Amino acid sequence: YGIDEDQIVGKANWMDSEFFDVAVKPSGDIPLSREQLKPVLQQLLRDRFHLIAHSEPKLVKGYMLVCAKNGSKLQPSYNDKPPNSRIYVGPGRLEGLNWSMPFLSTTLQHPAGLPVVDQTGLTGAYDIKLYFAEDQNTESALPSLFTALHESLGFELKLGKVSIPVLVIDHLDRSPTEN
Repeated sequence: YGIDEDQIVGKANWMDSEFFDVAVKPSGDIPLSREQLKPVLQQLLRDRFHLIAHSEPKLVKGYMLVCAKNGSKLQPSYNDKPPNSRIYVGPGRLEGLNWSMPFLSTTLQHPAGLPVVDQTGLTGAYDIKLYFAEDQNTESALPSLFTALHESLGFELKLGKVSIPVLVIDHLDRSPTEN
């Protein structure tokens, strides 16, 4: 569903301790992107676990990703890779090709420590390279996440109330049906 675990409402206790191996093979020999795989896995959850769920907005404390005073420093991507491709997300580093601003916002959520919502007004895809000191490391030669966003990309994170989608589970069977 493209959401974090803390964006799930109505989660049963067993969901944190029981795990399942899922093997999904697309028809044909064409590999699916992450976005193309989502509806396939959602249908699998509906078919095998009888998942009934709905999405609704929730107002929470978070950050708005906005363009800084002098504007964005990003240039449109001219790469022929699929959207949000070639992703590297690791401690102190976000890098990839053809990222949308909503994808960047979602990716910033973990290092920022709160939900991040895109309010840049930018559409299209951009190649992203962002290096920053991880977890407020004052010994690092790299800038903080906030400084790196401003200096490298021309963005700011503004603290406030943001609306995020939450997935509300109405029904979910504990055991899947057989194939």
